[in-house]
This record gives sequence, C-alpha cells and structure tokens, in this order.
Amino acid sequence: MIELKNVTYTYNKNEPSARVALSDVSLKLDDGDFLGLIGHTGSGKSTLMQIVAGLLPPPQGSVSVDGRDYADYKSAARELRKKVGLVFQYPEHQLFEETVYKDIAFGPKNQKLTGDEIDERVREAARRVRLDSGLLEKSPFDLSGGQKRRVAIAGVVAMKPEVLILDEPTAGLDPAGRDELLNMLGELHRDWRRTIILVSHSMEDIARTVKTAAVMNNGKLVMNGPVEEIFSRGAELRTMGLNTPQISRIVDGLIDAGLPLSRRIFTVKAAADEIEKIVRSKR
Repeated sequence: MIELKNVTYTYNKNEPSARVALSDVSLKLDDGDFLGLIGHTGSGKSTLMQIVAGLLPPPQGSVSVDGRDYADYKSAARELRKKVGLVFQYPEHQLFEETVYKDIAFGPKNQKLTGDEIDERVREAARRVRLDSGLLEKSPFDLSGGQKRRVAIAGVVAMKPEVLILDEPTAGLDPAGRDELLNMLGELHRDWRRTIILVSHSMEDIARTVKTAAVMNNGKLVMNGPVEEIFSRGAELRTMGLNTPQISRIVDGLIDAGLPLSRRIFTVKAAADEIEKIVRSKR
C-alpha cells in the first residue's frame, strides 16, 4: 500500500541548526498490517510517521502509494493525507466540541458527507472504539481519561482512513485504561481490517498487541520483522536504550534456575501457559 525508499529527512536544512532526523529509511506497509514502531525518544519514530501521513515538507527519497511511484513528495502527500489518519500523543488535548457526538463528527463533516452519512460514521466509530452510545451527548470534558482518548481515536476512525497511526496511545493511562485501549486496538484491527501502526516505547504494549515490529535508532531503521525475532535480540536492543518486555527477563531468570522454558516468551499469558504445561507434566 505505502512504500518509502531511501528516505532521509533533515530539520532546518541548510541552516547551522540542521539536524538529520531520518537517514536512508526504507519501509513497506501492506494492506492489513499491524505494525509496532519502537524507538527511544529522538530515534525518528514521529518524523517517520508524519512523512507516512503526508504532513512534512518533502524529504529526500521516494514514496509510492498503491504501487504508484510519485515524481515528487508533494503529489504523494496529497494522496497520503486521504488514506492515513494520525492520532497524536495525548489526543484528548485536541477535543473542543460541546458534545462527544460533535467531536467525532468533525472530520466527517469536513469530508462533506450528508447528515445521515455523518450520523452513521459517528455511531459506527463509537462502537468500534467501545464507546457507549449513551455518552455521545455528554461533554467530552466530563469523561475519564481513557474515555477521552477513545473519543479522540473515534474522531479519526470516523473518517475511515485506510491506515491508522497511533503515537503512544497508552501514554498517561492507568494500567486498567491501558489494557482496555490495547484490547480495543486488537479488536479494531481484527474487525475493521485496516492497516494500523502502533508507535510506542513500551515493549509490553508491542509484545501483546502486534505481530511485526520495526525498530528505529538514531534516525535509522535497524530492525524489521516478527516480534519474536525482534525481542530475541535483547542485547542489541539494550545498546539502543531499549529492552525486552519485563516478563521475558523474568523467564530468562527462570531458565537460568533450571526451568525448561523457551526464551521466545514475551507476554504474561504465554509465560503462564508454558509454566502451567510444565506443572501438569510433573503431576
């Protein structure tokens, strides 16, 4: 669907304060992918996603959309903005309407849809993000933090983008709110069948939610593949200021203590299942 080839992006180009944010990055996004994008602060994650969303000035390199190579990024960016929806970190700060309904309807209204089409989009988006219909006429500012986050996501979902990018969507949420949001994203990907990119520095969030991951470090794409392969390279991740999920480090300790577990366990559920099998086999 979207492919970047040898993309380099420099902030304040040709000025003394110039800073290279991306260096020779190539990335392909296929229809229906659920990709986790990992990297420490300043690694280039946000810059990369803004280029995918068509929001930055032209970078060096090429961009193709749906198999079409564009001669210039400006033309590609117009197409990308039609296809890609970007949910920024702390999106609830962008809520401004009197009611939840109006906030979700804002994007579809700008798409010049009819009243019935807008109503259908709003209610479908609310359902997809697990937002109770009884909240639609409430003020968004009367909701909990997790509910506000879902209203903001619903506002993007209502525009029906082919690619949905979420930048640190669980930031600032309590454990219950984080779990609920990640479960909702899993359901959204399964039922909605759109491409989703989850940008996060939380290894736990990536491990439990996505199947493939890409790792950014100092503006370069240094790893890209199945989550199991990425997290099996824990030593390399640590040199980048990242880490494997906490449960995998616990599993490593159990293995060192003699428990016959796999080193490719990255979620609490997988660890519990494997330990239960061992316990049953010894009965």
